[in-house]
Amino acid sequence: MDIFNWIKGVFKPAADLVDELHFSPEEKGDIEIKKQELKNKLAEMEFHLSTKVVELQTKAMESQSKMAISEQRHGNLLSKSWRPLASLSMVILLILMGLDFVEYKELLAQIAGGFLGIYGIGRSYEKGKKNS
Repeated sequence: MDIFNWIKGVFKPAADLVDELHFSPEEKGDIEIKKQELKNKLAEMEFHLSTKVVELQTKAMESQSKMAISEQRHGNLLSKSWRPLASLSMVILLILMGLDFVEYKELLAQIAGGFLGIYGIGRSYEKGKKNS
């Protein structure tokens, strides 16, 4: 994931700085231990930050799926019936075109036919997917 590369990039300058510290030979033994401790702490901080990011992403995905399920279960009347209403209006439009009450017959016939065709195919696909 891109976020983990970003997290590593945040901690890399500090880790590189720890590696570049130079001391006299007398101090070197204690300093090497301190450098390793600092490296371990930085790695631990990076791990905890990465873990927290994964937890937050998981929670976000869970809430999005709960919201999608809730919208499907408890949609209002308009969200459930917009396609049948649009189809009914297209059928009425086709009838009015047949009775010569509407101008631009050819264009409206293509739009209505396209909509009804897409509606029929889309609805069949949804029903098939729901039953699978």
